[in-house]
Amino acid sequence: MTNNAKRKNFTLIAHRGASYDAPENTFEAFDLALKLGFNNIETDIQLTNDGRVVVIHDSELDRTTDGTGLVAETDIAKIKSLNAGLWFEGPVDGAGKKGPMAYPETFVPTLDDVLERYAGKAHLHLELKSTEPELVELALVSLRHWGWLEELTRGYDSPGLTVTSFHRDQLERSIKLAPEIPHGWLVQSLDKKVLEVALGLGLSSIYPNAEGITSKQVLSAHKAGLSVRTWGVGESRANLRRSYRSGATGTTIDWPAIAQKLILSM
Repeated sequence: MTNNAKRKNFTLIAHRGASYDAPENTFEAFDLALKLGFNNIETDIQLTNDGRVVVIHDSELDRTTDGTGLVAETDIAKIKSLNAGLWFEGPVDGAGKKGPMAYPETFVPTLDDVLERYAGKAHLHLELKSTEPELVELALVSLRHWGWLEELTRGYDSPGLTVTSFHRDQLERSIKLAPEIPHGWLVQSLDKKVLEVALGLGLSSIYPNAEGITSKQVLSAHKAGLSVRTWGVGESRANLRRSYRSGATGTTIDWPAIAQKLILSM
């Protein structure tokens, strides 16, 4: 049985890596996702104040490192000196190492770090988290440098790449500069207006919140030529079930190994 569980077209995407079992957006979380058999990995990128692209979700450093302040107001040397694992209290199902002292040397990776380490090994779902125009330009420079634009797919095959964002302006910039990359728009819900905007942007995919997704919405998107995968499952098994039964092609999820077992019983 593959990591796509029963439906071959339903993909479990490791959200910030295997982030229930290791500190999110770190080598430890990404490595664990691959070890568990999940080669679709979602991650987030932002800019430092000296123009380096780093892999971190929050705009502030406080939650996932031992630093404080805004990522955008901190330089790369400072960010590289921070620990990104001491905050983590332990895994849900025992797949990772236990306790906050299990990750004493875990750091915030740069995008270049991630692209080099996982080239040819993963399908990366890269979220443009912040809004600086330079983020798109610098990310594309790195993606080209490490060969990630040479193995593009339209599905979730690995290796591969999908660029996502909640920010329409960032998607427009990325599509203009690299239209060959599959792009997906993260939205709260699907309605006629959202579908019209997505088609106007030239998107191939739309990514609504799992909370309210319905099979009718997914069917409408499919009729418009858009694939659908969800986000925002959180800890809710109901959201996972809703996503799976809606006809979506997959979901991002913090606990893919647990989700795989649940899907097999649906």
